[in-house]
This record gives sequence, C-alpha cells and structure tokens, in this order.
Amino acid sequence: MGTRPLDALLHAVADDLCSGVIIMDTDLRRVYHPYDGGADVIMADAGERDQLKAAHVGWLPRNRHGL
Repeated sequence: MGTRPLDALLHAVADDLCSGVIIMDTDLRRVYHPYDGGADVIMADAGERDQLKAAHVGWLPRNRHGL
C-alpha cells in the first residue's frame, strides 16, 4: 500500500517542503493548519475543542497557556 495523498502532503509540511496548507471539513466548521513543528486546529464549538484537547493532551505545549 502506497502513501495516501493527504499523508504525503502532511509529511511535506512537516519537512518544511511546502507551507500555507489549510485543511477544512466540507461545512467549513473545522480547520486544520499544519506547519513545520506543529499545527493550529479550530473546531466547530468549545465542546469539540475540549474533547480534542483531552484526547491529545500529550501533544500540547507544556507552557501554562498550552499554546
């Protein structure tokens, strides 16, 4: 099985081979903006945000703001 196109794109962003990538759902309510060294995520509402944060707490920065 080969690399899926989205995986290849995310690897290229992580390797700093491309930038300015923004991935959204079809309703434009959720946004994922990966960049070399991290990503910004915007969820549809605070509840979704909190669920995502709780599921991936190990990925968050360790400063007091979590940013």
